[in-house]
Amino acid sequence: MSAPALTTPELLQEAGHLSNLVSNDFSPDAERTLKKFFGIFIATLFLYVTIYGGCEAYRVRNGAWHLTFDKQPDGTPVLRIDHPRLLTGGPVSIRFPGENAPRVTNGPITYIYSRPDTNSTPFGPVYFVDTTQLPGTVALGAFGHVVEMVPRTLFVDFREVAWGSETNMTLLPEGKPSPERLKVKNQQWNGR
Repeated sequence: MSAPALTTPELLQEAGHLSNLVSNDFSPDAERTLKKFFGIFIATLFLYVTIYGGCEAYRVRNGAWHLTFDKQPDGTPVLRIDHPRLLTGGPVSIRFPGENAPRVTNGPITYIYSRPDTNSTPFGPVYFVDTTQLPGTVALGAFGHVVEMVPRTLFVDFREVAWGSETNMTLLPEGKPSPERLKVKNQQWNGR
């Protein structure tokens, strides 16, 4: 059996229903509901953007660590640690005599740790980065030595060194920590 064919009046009535759906004639209740939905969407979007912007501004208000990897004229590698708010008198410099930095060839290389970046540095691997609240914590290896920066203090080879502007340190190859101490256990940095 075939479906009954629609007659002309039925086709015109069916076309009338379709035209009502296509034309944007909404009932007053539907129009009011749509306006409320759109208003709530715009208000939610505004709140999200405002709160996210406020949280991000709070997170970065103290600034990030600035690490400069360089060589002295005699070829000795130097790490300069600077922070715009913590070290107002000048950077902390750490020299590594007896080491070679082949990746530093065309002048200094500066890293700014405002986002998590665990790529290696010209002097060695990055062990840990936490930039949730700047300046955060950055722990990196430099020719077998460990340099860890936290806002409260500086740790060099697992020993605490007070922050001081214009501090100059020299790390000799004999003072490196044992390789077992440098291994990361269970994917967690257990420095200090």
